[in-house]
Amino acid sequence: MVVGKDLMENDQITQDYAFISTSGVYKTSFTLIIAIQFLVGCFIIIFVNLWYWNSLYFYIFGEIIFPFPVLNNTFSKWIIILLFPLNIYGNIFLFAFSIIAFSSLIFKLLNSFCPPKEGVFERDSKEWKYMHRRFWTAYFPIWLARALPIPWADIFAYRFFGTKVGKNVVLYEGYVDPLFVEIGNFTMTSLNICIFSHLIYHDKVIIMKVKIGNACVVGPQTVISPGTIMHDGAILGANSYTWINQELESDLIHVGTPVSMKLPIQTLEESQMKVEKIQKDGGDEIMETKEEGDSK
Repeated sequence: MVVGKDLMENDQITQDYAFISTSGVYKTSFTLIIAIQFLVGCFIIIFVNLWYWNSLYFYIFGEIIFPFPVLNNTFSKWIIILLFPLNIYGNIFLFAFSIIAFSSLIFKLLNSFCPPKEGVFERDSKEWKYMHRRFWTAYFPIWLARALPIPWADIFAYRFFGTKVGKNVVLYEGYVDPLFVEIGNFTMTSLNICIFSHLIYHDKVIIMKVKIGNACVVGPQTVISPGTIMHDGAILGANSYTWINQELESDLIHVGTPVSMKLPIQTLEESQMKVEKIQKDGGDEIMETKEEGDSK
């Protein structure tokens, strides 16, 4: 569940009204796109590996499966056999990246049929339906990219689907809407975060751009609502969420459910000095209390 602050009224977003909304993700017949993506990935794996499996079967059993030429010498035999573990590992990457490439083409076709745009749209409108279709088109390939043992694979996938991701960005496990999201350089997101450029309220969907600047930090268990702008160096504290259209100032820690407090960013030395001051002040108070008790 996601909490926002703005309410749509006569197709305008007005302020100071809290509501609870979902991301609007539900299953329809278009969800079958995942099965199509899976089958396409399997077909590519089979097509690319026909020659290898044919050669491997020949070297092990002395027969061929398909009428392909096979190099019948000892060197080729050992190369094919020794490459078997690498073949399995390579097929995992081939499966994932082929699905990412295929899905990005479908994604671009959907965008050509209904160009994505910001605004407030009615339920079952064309924009509503295509927002939903884009989500399911990107869902499986992004999940596959996150499952790969390569830290930048998910960033590669997001860029394929139109998300603007800067340099040296860390995207940990979480959900990021593929469209209308811009993430600057040297920014880091933590675990279990949600960055929404769309939200549902009753029979309407809000679609607004989210912009996260350079060197920002999105803390764990946080939600960024549509229209949020994080200026350079802003930090969204753990277990916090933003209002719709909220701006987070630079070089401050923003916390709250929803965000309502901002704290200065301190260096380690400043934090240590603050702790020492608190301990000293506390010690002085204890000494004063003790002296007063002794005098009595």
